[in-house]
Amino acid sequence: MRLTGGAYVSEGDPSVAFPVEDGIVKAFVPHEPQAGDVTETIKAFYEENPFPNYEGTEDVGSLIEKSVARGFPEMLNRSIPPNATVLEVGGGTGQLGNFLSIASRRVLSTDLCLNSLRLAQRFRDANGLGNITFAQMNLFRLPLEPERFDVVICTGVLHHTADPRGGFRALVPLVKPGGHLLIGLYNRYGRAKTRFRRQLARGWGERVAALDPYLKEYRVTRDKRRAWYMDQYRNPHESLHTMDEVLGWFDEAGIRFVRALPSTVLGSRFSLDYRGSLFQEEPRGTYLDRLFSQLQQMVEDTEGGLFVMIGQKTRSGSA
Repeated sequence: MRLTGGAYVSEGDPSVAFPVEDGIVKAFVPHEPQAGDVTETIKAFYEENPFPNYEGTEDVGSLIEKSVARGFPEMLNRSIPPNATVLEVGGGTGQLGNFLSIASRRVLSTDLCLNSLRLAQRFRDANGLGNITFAQMNLFRLPLEPERFDVVICTGVLHHTADPRGGFRALVPLVKPGGHLLIGLYNRYGRAKTRFRRQLARGWGERVAALDPYLKEYRVTRDKRRAWYMDQYRNPHESLHTMDEVLGWFDEAGIRFVRALPSTVLGSRFSLDYRGSLFQEEPRGTYLDRLFSQLQQMVEDTEGGLFVMIGQKTRSGSA
């Protein structure tokens, strides 16, 4: 998109202009719903329950501190060079996008829900962050120029759609040749304990949060606690996936596998305390390597059972 006369013009169709309200580009383009489509259901859920929300009067210093403590945001920060163009799809309340924008990167962070974006924009304005734009967009109809972004990030999003593979395919054309794509999904094995707690939540309600390892490790405020509980235990739609499934998506779309978190190689030291680049290639491992790595997530009880796959676009026009 480009700014023209106070509105943003679609790069796919210059005759279409999107208004800007309170700093947020309103560029949501509906798609033709198919049977089982959950877009409006998920949109309504997150409008009421913005995720992951902020804690009181957070500032840039506290955002950096928390991002470093979480591990993965800081790994991204070390791996993505300054001045890179970054697209975050499904950025929620904008913590990751705001954090990545600090290092002079040009970040576009999109989400389905205006209430989440308003919180993101409020933080941006309060802290004078000028390198990030927030936009309301539909993952399946992104009005963006192909091959524009060095890095495209979509974590914790595709499994809340009725067509995760289709959502992935919508992202691929936006990556520059040689650029990187990161997607994070709930793992079929790694999410087993959370799924069990979801069943408990039907009777216990929010008291089940006392069993959640994320909430026990990170002492968060009431609003953040409520946001995590609703996202993990009351979300109206989620699907589960495997490393081998996503490798198939990569192969079919011309995306070369780079690495995954957790690693696809049994015994690899690649973890959240890894000090190298996320974009340094690692082998796929064997089927058994990948299976045991995912089963290990059940033991370690990682954040919601999320796994991240990283790929590199190898040719122009891949989709």
